Amino acid sequence: MFDEMSFDELNSLLANKRSMSFEQYFGEMELSDDEIQRRIKLAEKLEDGFLFVLALLFTMQQQNTVNWERARQEYENRYLSALAGYVTITPYIRNYVRSMSYDVMDSTRNHQSNIYYYSPDRSRFMAENESNFARSYQVNEDAIASGFKKKRWITMRDKKVRETHKEVDGHVKAIDDLFYVGGSLMGYPRDGSLGASSSEIVGCRCSIQYF
Repeated sequence: MFDEMSFDELNSLLANKRSMSFEQYFGEMELSDDEIQRRIKLAEKLEDGFLFVLALLFTMQQQNTVNWERARQEYENRYLSALAGYVTITPYIRNYVRSMSYDVMDSTRNHQSNIYYYSPDRSRFMAENESNFARSYQVNEDAIASGFKKKRWITMRDKKVRETHKEVDGHVKAIDDLFYVGGSLMGYPRDGSLGASSSEIVGCRCSIQYF
C-alpha cells in the first residue's frame, strides 16, 4: 500500500499540518498554570506512545502482516503507562482505555490507505484529546474528594466554541449533578461515562470551576 516508502517519508507529506503546539492549546484554556503543565506533560507522554503504535501499524502494513491485536495491546499498555502519576487508574479508566484501543484500531483498519491515520498529526491530536479527558476526570475526582459542593461550566467564549457548549456556559450545578449538553448528559467537559456523543467531546476546550 505504501511500498518503498519509509515512515519518515510518509509523515513528511503531512509535516507542519498542525500549527498549534500543546503549550498554545492548553495555555488558552481556563486552567491554572500547574494544571496546564500537567496536561502538556501528559500529552507529550501519550503522543510518544501513540506514535510508536502508528509506526508499528505502518511497518506491519508494508509487510502485509498486520496484527491488529498486538497493536491494540501496545496502545492500551502505553496509554496506561503514560497515565501513571497523572491519573488514578480506576476500573473506569481501565475500561475507557481498553475501549479506546479498539476504537483506534477500527478507525485505522477502515482507513488503511489514508496516510493521515499513520501520521504524527494524528498521534498529536489523539494525545491532546486524551490528556484533556484524563486530567478532566482526575480534577473532577479530586474536587469531590476535597469537599467542593458546586461547579460552573466555562467555555473559551470565542468563535470556535460549539453552540451546544455556549448554551451551558456559566451554568452552575451541585457537584454531583449533570449538565445537559446538546443531547448528552455530562458531569464535566469531555465526560463520556454516560455515553455522551463524540461531537460534544472531541476538541472541547471547556473547563470547570469548582467551589
